[in-house]
Amino acid sequence: MMNNPITGYQSLADEDYKMLAYVSSLKGLLKPFKSKGELELLESNAQSVREMMEPLMQRLIQSARRYPVRQLPLIFTIGPAPSGANFLRWRNQQNNKSGTPAFCNLIGDPKIPQRARDALLEIERDRIVFNMQMSVLTFIIRQARECQEKMEQAEMLYQGQQNS
Repeated sequence: MMNNPITGYQSLADEDYKMLAYVSSLKGLLKPFKSKGELELLESNAQSVREMMEPLMQRLIQSARRYPVRQLPLIFTIGPAPSGANFLRWRNQQNNKSGTPAFCNLIGDPKIPQRARDALLEIERDRIVFNMQMSVLTFIIRQARECQEKMEQAEMLYQGQQNS
């Protein structure tokens, strides 16, 4: 993993995902789940992968804090979600508002050095992909939980019919 010699930013690479790809194979996702236990395993696996992505997120943040991006009036940080997932966010310098408007202004501003604008584009690409992956994992976790509850309700209804 090398820094881009022009921007100084270290983008995500295939090596970053090798272990995640091994652990998070989709083979286990597309099958006929027959029990609550199988859904619990799916949920647990998705949570494990989501946790394994945390170091990637930290590396992206550290890489984005290098020159030339650190000179800009913008913060690249973690934005926790109510779901328990963490997403990458742009924030303003006071860290009290979304930095997306500032990002949009900076990346299109010809007064900003080209090297900084190139780095912003690389960071934004990684941010978009990383957040999409976190969203997918979070959705799988939520769906696995909801399906577990529905299976449990169906089994309880079935047991109630058996006992009457």
